[in-house]
Amino acid sequence: MTYECEYLFRRGSEGWSLSRIEDPSDEDPVRYAVLASLAEALVDAFNWKLDLGFRRGGRPCDQSEERATNFVREVAPEWTGKVGAVEKRVSLIDRESEPFAKADDNFSRRNIESSMGYLYTV
Repeated sequence: MTYECEYLFRRGSEGWSLSRIEDPSDEDPVRYAVLASLAEALVDAFNWKLDLGFRRGGRPCDQSEERATNFVREVAPEWTGKVGAVEKRVSLIDRESEPFAKADDNFSRRNIESSMGYLYTV
């Protein structure tokens, strides 16, 4: 996922805005919840990078004092707000190989345990 996240971040045109991710309207409730949570997690990761001064589209890093405020924040696609929690808890974390993985809030509120630390790269 790290490479895919970097690929998306480097695309800076409006057509690549995360708010434009189309609703997959998946009939499988678990898969739909995972997709919605992933879209929201990408928004958080991208805004984290933007706060640090990184800019989408390969533009130079902003090193000004205003770097945490002089950009347009990414927002989640509207459809993610209507995707609810899954009935039975789902864990996507292998605790044997990732004993200290922290569950991401975007997933947790949908009753899914998944780590998104690999989206936060610089």
